[in-house]
Amino acid sequence: MKIIIPNIAVPEVEYTFHCLMKEFLGLEYEIEVLPTAKDFTIDIGSKKLVIRNHFFKNDDLPTLYQKQNLPSEVISDEVIIEGKEYSCYSIFGKSIWTETKDEIILESDIVASTFFMLSRWEEILEGERDMHQRFLGKSALAYKNGFLEKPVVNQYVEILWAFLQKGKIIQTRKKRTFEIVPTHDVDIPFLFPNFIYGLRTIARYLVSPTYFWDGINYLKFYLKGKDPYDTHDVFLDGAEKLGVKAHFFFMAGCHNRFDPRDQLEHPKVKTLITKIKNRGHQIGFHPSYKSFDNTPIFSQEKNRLEKIVGQKVVIGRQHYLRFENPTTWNLWENEKMEWDSTMSYADEIGFRNGVCYPFPVFDILNRKKLNLMERPLILMEGTLGLYMDITLDDAKNRVGELMNQVKKYEGDFVFLWHNSSLNFQQYSRYNSILTEIYNYKK
Repeated sequence: MKIIIPNIAVPEVEYTFHCLMKEFLGLEYEIEVLPTAKDFTIDIGSKKLVIRNHFFKNDDLPTLYQKQNLPSEVISDEVIIEGKEYSCYSIFGKSIWTETKDEIILESDIVASTFFMLSRWEEILEGERDMHQRFLGKSALAYKNGFLEKPVVNQYVEILWAFLQKGKIIQTRKKRTFEIVPTHDVDIPFLFPNFIYGLRTIARYLVSPTYFWDGINYLKFYLKGKDPYDTHDVFLDGAEKLGVKAHFFFMAGCHNRFDPRDQLEHPKVKTLITKIKNRGHQIGFHPSYKSFDNTPIFSQEKNRLEKIVGQKVVIGRQHYLRFENPTTWNLWENEKMEWDSTMSYADEIGFRNGVCYPFPVFDILNRKKLNLMERPLILMEGTLGLYMDITLDDAKNRVGELMNQVKKYEGDFVFLWHNSSLNFQQYSRYNSILTEIYNYKK
C-alpha cells in the first residue's frame, strides 16, 4: 500500500500516518513524497482514498501553530460507510465524502485532526494555566466543543479502516484486547511512618478548619494501630482480581512544599516495594514537582529510585501532572524511559490526546518522532473530587461511559487512584467507583 503526500510538513505527516497505519491498525505501507501533490492519497489497489489536506498548507510551522488556525467550532457528524454510521468530530475539514469510479474522496482531514490531538500543539499557544503552570482542560478545544470525553482519534481510525475495506484492502488489521490499566502515584506511602511523625500529622489536620474531620478520622486509625494510607493491598488485590498488573509510581525527591516528605528509604517503604515486586506488579517513577522541565533533578531522582528499587525503572508519571510540550517528553526520552502516563488534564477527565491506545510522542519543536510511548491517562480520582466536585451518581455515569468507549475500541483504560485517597473524605466518597472498576465485566 502506497501513500502519496505533498512535500509539506513531511515529518509531521509521516508521523501521523505511522500512528494511524502502523501503531493503531498494524498495516504495512510505504510513503512517497510528491511535490505536486496537494492532498493525501492512499493507493489501496482497486481504488484510491483521497484525504483532503485542510491544514498543512505550508512548511512554516510557526505560522501553522497559531490561534487563528484553531477552528472556532467543531461539529459532531455521522459518516455513513456501507450502511454503517461512524461518529466523527472533524477538527479540520467536514465529515462528508464522495466517490467516483477510481477514487473515494474524504473531506474530513483526519490526518491534521489526528496530529492535532496526539501532538497537543494547541498547548504551546497561550492558554489559561493554573497555579501549577498546567494547561487547563477547560482551555482545550476538545472541552469547548464537547468532545473531551470522546476518543476522537479512535473514531478517525475506524473511519479510515472502513474506507480501506471499501477499497478492498488485502491486509488485516491489528487485533487488540480491552485492558484495564491500574496506576497509583505513591506520593505518601504511609501517613504514620513513625510515632512522632504520626502525632504531628494528626495535630496538623486537627487545627485545620478544612481538614478537621479527616484529622478525627486519622486519629481513630492511629489509636487502632492502623495507617489510613496503607491501602496498597486494596490495589494489589484489585488488579489480581482483574488479572492485570498494577503500576506503583514512587517519588525520589522533595524540593518544595508540593512534594511530600521523603519516605523512600524508610524500612516500611522498602518492604512495600519488595512486596509489590514479589507479587508480580510494577514499580515506576513519579518525578517531583520541579522535575518536569529540569534535567538534573529528573535524572538524579531516577537514579536514586533505581538504586533503592534494585532495577531499571522505565515507566511512570509526572507529579501534579505537570507537563510542558515538548520539554517534558524529551526529558523522558533522554533518560530512555519506555512510557509515560501524564497526559490527562487535572481539572477534567477524558481523552486529552483523543485516543485510548498507546502511541509514540512527537517533538513539535525539533520535528521528530520520539521512542517514548504515551499511555494516556483517562481518569484520576482527584479530578472527580477536587476539581470537578461532581456527585457520585454523575461520576459513576461518566466514568462508566468512558470505560464503555474504551472497551468499544479495544483500548486501554488507564486510571489513577492514590493510596492516600481511600480514607480521605474529599475522595473517599468515590470509592465505590474503584470497586466497580475492579468488578467491570470485560
